[in-house]
Amino acid sequence: MQHVFRWRKIFFSLLALNFILSAFIPFLIKSDFLGLPEESVEVLIIALLLILAYIVNFLYLREVGRLRRYQVNLEDRLQDTFKYIGSVNLQMEEMRQAFANFKKYPESKKDIRTVFVYFSEKILSIVNADWVVLRIIDLKTGRTIRDDTFTRNNQKINHIKFDNQEILSGQCNLEQCTVVKSDQENLNIKACCILPSKLKSRDQEFFVRSMINQLEMMFIVFSSLSNRKVISPKNRTKTK
Repeated sequence: MQHVFRWRKIFFSLLALNFILSAFIPFLIKSDFLGLPEESVEVLIIALLLILAYIVNFLYLREVGRLRRYQVNLEDRLQDTFKYIGSVNLQMEEMRQAFANFKKYPESKKDIRTVFVYFSEKILSIVNADWVVLRIIDLKTGRTIRDDTFTRNNQKINHIKFDNQEILSGQCNLEQCTVVKSDQENLNIKACCILPSKLKSRDQEFFVRSMINQLEMMFIVFSSLSNRKVISPKNRTKTK
């Protein structure tokens, strides 16, 4: 912005100088100069001043145009930033709700089913996909412990089979497919999420992975609580 003001000051100063010299040149030049007639010298000086004023004006307008383009680009970047912040805030709100809505750990098959449904809805609210598969895999045997498929608006889809070894390696047999696995490496199980589309950003991957980590933890707690119920003395007494 200082460059614009500087060019503008120079331009108007040259214009003012041009007008002043145009008025006083007849009094300043009273004889021939370098072999040129007096009138030619006056015209040459005025022409040079006008050319100089035109050059300064050109530089001034170019600087103004550059600043306008910069301002437009800056506004576009700000709009993109606001959109990004808005989408992140929405996703953060989804994350907050996803982790804060459970007041107790799942203790029954109905409870764990509710957990799977809940996380599938949250994932589909973040990712633009028609369905999602949530699967728990036993790493020792490679078998599926639990597998649930959830669709958007309960629409019907063709049943697709996924190989557990491919899933654990982060692959699937679909052209447009995303596999998101839990981060924990010291467990005997692995929670996985399969989506029929690519994730748009790292933020989406982070949110989905966080939910899968949470789902895995909830499933571990459910398995622990359900096994404890089976072997507890209270249950043994009831069985007798």
